[in-house]
Amino acid sequence: MPLAKGENLVSTHCMRQLPKYDLSELNESLHKRFYGLVTIKHAFAYYKFSKNSKVQKLLHFLKYKNCPELGEIAAKWFALDLSAEGFGEDFDIIIPVPLHRMKQRKRGYNQCDDIAKGLSTVFQIPWSDQVLEKKQNTQTQTKKSRLERYENASSVYGIRHMELIKGKRILLIDDVITTGATIGACAHLLLKSGCLEVSIAALASPE
Repeated sequence: MPLAKGENLVSTHCMRQLPKYDLSELNESLHKRFYGLVTIKHAFAYYKFSKNSKVQKLLHFLKYKNCPELGEIAAKWFALDLSAEGFGEDFDIIIPVPLHRMKQRKRGYNQCDDIAKGLSTVFQIPWSDQVLEKKQNTQTQTKKSRLERYENASSVYGIRHMELIKGKRILLIDDVITTGATIGACAHLLLKSGCLEVSIAALASPE
């Protein structure tokens, strides 16, 4: 099997050995992050995130070391495991959480797009980066409370093409979910804009 770009940093063999969630069981911890904020159909995370771990290293290379292919590879495995648990036909379209255009231009890519591509390839359903937009280039939210993060996120995202999501079952994608404020705000916006339901998925999340 040929090496993917970035495999000199994080090998696919190592990625397969990373600690993963059991997708056959309800991820109660992840669901709880959205209680009182937004109604989520399904909530999935693939890898178990912890500080200074190999999962954190993977996400660092994915986001900051120009290795978006790692996200696409992991997302294909993620989708195969979700399909094996019976979730392969639960979604109509895949929507990645967007970056602000200035940040995406600087980085050169949005890592969530590549995660969406990987899932789309396996599920054989479309993905689109033309639905959500980030209208403001916000600073880090690490020092804000859960509610402050959610309120802040709610004001900075917008819908570009509402017709793409009307009556659709959406799988909303992020690379990592911590408090859930950003992806929760995006889910709320999508539901308000006429989609049928929203499920969320991330490559990683803390337990």
